[in-house]
Amino acid sequence: MQNPSHLTESPHVLAEVRAHDHVMRYHRAGAGRPIVVLRASGDAEALWPELDAELVSRFRVVTPELSADCEDVAAWVADFLEGLGLDRVLVLAAESCCLSALELALFNASLVERLVLIPAGAASETGLDGTLATTLAGMSVPLIVVRRGLAAAVALPLLRNFLEHDGRTAAVG
Repeated sequence: MQNPSHLTESPHVLAEVRAHDHVMRYHRAGAGRPIVVLRASGDAEALWPELDAELVSRFRVVTPELSADCEDVAAWVADFLEGLGLDRVLVLAAESCCLSALELALFNASLVERLVLIPAGAASETGLDGTLATTLAGMSVPLIVVRRGLAAAVALPLLRNFLEHDGRTAAVG
């Protein structure tokens, strides 16, 4: 099932992988521990320009090209991760992809090490963190919600501290 094909050798490489008879395209940049960034297709706008630069400097950033007509994004992402041979990855989901990321963590907890949700909204409702527990897999996934309206100077330290943990998960119960 694994068959990554690297198309170019620029800082942001466009690549593709085949999983379950589907060719899935994605962008990758940086090196190190993988983080999967879920954004709506056509949303090229950076969350915070400083965040994008920091992620690339610290992680192997993998951004799949999500199809607008995909009916089950969580299942698509699970297949994508399988095709890449990745599990226990950091996942950062922006705005309309937040619900799909939650579904991914609930139904495929073994694939998600930590989950960052960045929904639109007022900055006063941000910095919520906790653990998303799933009884299906008997695992928990650390979770943080940082609103898009928060200033980068405040958001970046929150995200940096959350993403720096070593990835150990606790069993539910």
